[in-house]
Amino acid sequence: MAKNINSTWITTDLILNNTKYGEDEIVCIMTGESIDLIEAVAGVAKEVHVYDSSFHTLAQLQRYLKAKNVKFSHDVYPPNEPVYDTAIMIVPKGREYARAQLMTAMQALKQGGDLYIGGPNKGGAKSVISDAKQLFDDCTVLDFRKSHRVAVSTKQKTTEYPADWGAKAYEPQTHTFDTPLGKIEVVTMPGIFSWDELDDGTSLLLEHIKLEGVTSLLDMGCGNGVIGALAAKQVEDVTMVDDNLLAVYASRYTVEHNKLENVQVLASDVYSHLDKQKFDLIVSNPPFHKKFDVNTHSAQSLITEAKAHLNRDGRLMMVINAFLKYEDAMSEHFRYARTVVDNGKYKILEGVV
Repeated sequence: MAKNINSTWITTDLILNNTKYGEDEIVCIMTGESIDLIEAVAGVAKEVHVYDSSFHTLAQLQRYLKAKNVKFSHDVYPPNEPVYDTAIMIVPKGREYARAQLMTAMQALKQGGDLYIGGPNKGGAKSVISDAKQLFDDCTVLDFRKSHRVAVSTKQKTTEYPADWGAKAYEPQTHTFDTPLGKIEVVTMPGIFSWDELDDGTSLLLEHIKLEGVTSLLDMGCGNGVIGALAAKQVEDVTMVDDNLLAVYASRYTVEHNKLENVQVLASDVYSHLDKQKFDLIVSNPPFHKKFDVNTHSAQSLITEAKAHLNRDGRLMMVINAFLKYEDAMSEHFRYARTVVDNGKYKILEGVV
């Protein structure tokens, strides 16, 4: 985690030392990753509009940032109209997602507006700068330090999404997944975990899931909604939640596409926005990465807070990478806990309250 904080600090410093914006400008920041960046820009610019895919990040920023000229959007991408004088982008994880940010930033910039791009080389900065050069016809590296760089592109005209980039990454796409519970069409998009294929962990979970006697199910970290949508064909009441706003957006489309009327989809940081709802079964393939660092916060919260959201004899089933050690936590917080399966790459843990 410290490495990621240090990387964010270097990127922030590079951007602040090389960006130019005036006190009459409206600035778009494409990520809430750096509160220092937002505060510094807000101290100069007329308005700052912040976008991010994380519900938790936006909630935290709104709690701590009280500047009246900072506005937060729960749309992941800025509007398709030229409203910004300057845009700032910290290189995200995933090239397709970065391309979506590049294109939507271009659409949201006024003519002559600048897009500043900063990030570490190992995080894909060189590739994103190359893509910006293709999209804007130019992208100039302004500075670099400790394997990090910052570059700028200026909008001279609005160009089309490059054909060699494939489908527009900022628009939902329909994919058919072949799962252990049958085929299903999901609506998905870059920026969601395993957005274009069924990952092995989810497949293993679907192979071993037991839905007999389950009337209410929570799909925690629902992604594009594949688990919850499949379960909804057998379970009376299904709730899907995710911290990733792109996942929430896609899952709602998946529910609509499959004509499911017994599903609700919510934005929530683990259980934060579930109030006192309880379920017979909680299923999850929790994330263990934040950008390029291992992060187990979500999985820990999933286990430790599960009891408050399970009915009597309710179960938690979670699939995790085999190297992660949650068995002790499961035994501590559940009346009965076991390893359902361990194939050397993934394992499924189950706990009963």
